[in-house]
Amino acid sequence: KVLTPEEKGILKKMWLLSHTVFMNFNMVKMEANAFTMTMAPAIESIYGDDMEEKRAAYQRHQNFFNTHAVALSFIAGLAYAMEKERKENGSVDGQTIENVKAALMGPTAGMFDSLFFNCLRVIAAGIGIGLCAEGNILGTFIFILLYGVSQSVVKYVMINMGYTYGTSFIDMVFSTGLMGALTK
Repeated sequence: KVLTPEEKGILKKMWLLSHTVFMNFNMVKMEANAFTMTMAPAIESIYGDDMEEKRAAYQRHQNFFNTHAVALSFIAGLAYAMEKERKENGSVDGQTIENVKAALMGPTAGMFDSLFFNCLRVIAAGIGIGLCAEGNILGTFIFILLYGVSQSVVKYVMINMGYTYGTSFIDMVFSTGLMGALTK
């Protein structure tokens, strides 16, 4: 799918906003505020002056949400594609968008927590601590590069993948049986 300049701009704004995931985290809705804030450029673009639809979309994304920060980007890109399809041809309803978000947040949290928190972070910290223990400041920068910057790059790829695949991703995951594998 070829993205328009407007879509690229919206995805870039969403990607930047997705980095604030833990700035407005709370124990009731977890990452719902961040997800809603990430979706704001898409919602504003899709619904424009339609205040009723815009309000419904904002409320839809304020429901409980919790996954890994990188996976949030993929799900936000997917939600953007579904919101756009909902507005353009009505083939996706609001409840379907919520159900897809709810179905993906657990499996993606497990996959990305294992990859980033339990693997990459430990490796990056090991390298960084080893260098810092010898008095080498480069250890700090290597940790930031390996752990922090890699997450940001993957978030950018994931938000674009989510939007590009859109509802075809959902169809593929269920038709191939991949959803069962993902949830395990």
